[in-house]
Formats: sequence, structure tokens, C-alpha cells
Amino acid sequence: MENAGGVEQPKRYVAIFYVLAAIVLAKFFEKIGALIFSYARFNDATVLVEGWTLSTLFGFAVAAVLAIVVWRIPKTQAVSLEIALELKRVTWPSLRETRASTVAVVVASFIAAIVLGIFDFIWGRLSAMLY
Repeated sequence: MENAGGVEQPKRYVAIFYVLAAIVLAKFFEKIGALIFSYARFNDATVLVEGWTLSTLFGFAVAAVLAIVVWRIPKTQAVSLEIALELKRVTWPSLRETRASTVAVVVASFIAAIVLGIFDFIWGRLSAMLY
């Protein structure tokens, strides 16, 4: 890993993200391929092993090529590494802080729901009296 300003660039995490993104895109392109094959009335035959069809191969091939091409673009790779580096520098909240914030959000949501419920009840009664 390269060193930038005394902090290692997390290339491994970026590469793992690209692989996971490629898998998600592969499933998406698989569904698109299956849709195209069904509209074209083309047999989406099983190849290799059970469950692997032509649309599966199409989806994974397109996603793999796309991931490699995007990774090879220097600007994209640099931006991805910078984002990962910034995320590494983030000070994440502790479990205690996260719990306290979650409780505060739930209580505030509950209070807002009660206030809006009261307004809705009053508005409903006023509307019923006027109409």
C-alpha cells in the first residue's frame, strides 16, 4: 500500500468494494439480460452448472468488464482511494453515543407523532363541524 501523508491508503478496501459492486451489478445485468431474452423470445439456456444461464454469464461478464475498466481509470481510482482515506480518518461514535442518539430520535419522533395526531384530530373535528 502506498503512503500518503503518513496514512496508508486503503487499496484493499477499495478493491473489495469494487468486487462487491461488480457482483451487485452482475445480478442487475443478469435480470436485464433475462428480460431481453424473454422479450426476444430467445431461449435462456442453462450453461456450465445448474442455475447458470446465458443471462447470468452475460451479467457477470458485463459487470466484470465494467469494474475493470472503471478501476483502470486513474481519476476514478484516485477519487475512490481518497474517499476511503477520508472514511478511515472519520471519528465514529461509540456504542454509548449511538444508543443515546437513537433514543433521542425515537423520543422526538414519538412526541412529533403525538403532536401531529392531536392537530389531525382537531382539524378533523373542525372539518366535520364546517362541512
